Amino acid sequence: MKDIKAIFDIGNDVIKGIVFANDEGKEIILAKQMEPTQGMRKGKILDGEAFIGTINRITESFVKKLWGDFIEEVFVWISHPEMIVSRVVEQKRIMTEEIQAEDVEHLSRVIAEISNKNNYETIKIVPVHFIVDETKREKDPIGMKGKKLELIADVFLIPKNIYNGILDAFEKVGLNVVDIVPNIIAASEVVMDYDHKDLGTILIDIGKNQTSYVMYEDGYPLGYGTLAMGSEDVTKDISIGMQVDIKEAEEIKKTHGSAIVQKERSQAESTIDSLFLSDVINARYEEIFLKINKHLKELDRDGRLAGGVILIGGGARMPNLDLLAKDVFKLATFYGKDNILNLGDISSNIQFINALGIYVWSNKYTEGRRGGMGMKLNFDFVNKIGGFFKDLF
Repeated sequence: MKDIKAIFDIGNDVIKGIVFANDEGKEIILAKQMEPTQGMRKGKILDGEAFIGTINRITESFVKKLWGDFIEEVFVWISHPEMIVSRVVEQKRIMTEEIQAEDVEHLSRVIAEISNKNNYETIKIVPVHFIVDETKREKDPIGMKGKKLELIADVFLIPKNIYNGILDAFEKVGLNVVDIVPNIIAASEVVMDYDHKDLGTILIDIGKNQTSYVMYEDGYPLGYGTLAMGSEDVTKDISIGMQVDIKEAEEIKKTHGSAIVQKERSQAESTIDSLFLSDVINARYEEIFLKINKHLKELDRDGRLAGGVILIGGGARMPNLDLLAKDVFKLATFYGKDNILNLGDISSNIQFINALGIYVWSNKYTEGRRGGMGMKLNFDFVNKIGGFFKDLF
């Protein structure tokens, strides 16, 4: 086996780990493991030892299953309720006849420097597009004639304490983190093909404590967003509305919940007021969707994305959630699946989409990178931003 990589999906509910390998050009899964997240709550590591213990249990299961093979690289997926996504624009005059790689690198470094924020760590700088002489939108401007070059990029930041906590946990179990990838850009690697990105599509990832989304059109991201609301808020609403314990509310949500109630189901359930339960669930999910649609309205794209809406994440497993999304966004709505790797059942499971996306991301954009996370790797990434940008399309 070669190119053995471990992908860790750090969720507030569970941590998922998958070990991938390449066997004569074929992608295979060597091991997978899920463990309830211990020591972390709403994106904050409250008990470092318990959190490390969760990572360690997954790691130990991998060691037993790999039969002597060793993990060469570790990539971490993260979604955080306090993640900040900022769109930054920087420009420079071109002093030569043609735009050079050095011009692109200069803009990349400037954006990396100006995007710093106290108590936050920059984990990814993703180029959107370049503009040459204020009129020409380009994917790769190197070699073009122009006097002025602008770079528009999206900068992803997470709280420094969670960043350091993750690195520390993996270091203590003997694993080396190569890259930390925001959930929504990883998922778009496997869920959204060129047609989705070109026609206009919104991808929504609903987690336990947060919802992330990205909107694409004409091959470019229109914008990203993160909301500090997720499926746990639905559970809390049920607990309050039905006056039951939080654990009972979670069980009711899983066994009887529906974003839109169906008449046949309502008649069959005598012990649960299905109409009331659906109203409670509907209200929270509708709030999430309306906040996202507000962003679409600001971009003058509400009801105008031909690719529709794609739902992923554990919080998207609510029955009939696609019908509610279709009603709110006035767009076709689908549940996401892996369109790249085609690894059987795991590729159609919306809970594993992000992990699969990180694996594809790692193969496309982090070739040859080794060593721990830190500023050096961030700037290595920036230095290669031109090639990275071309790979995005």
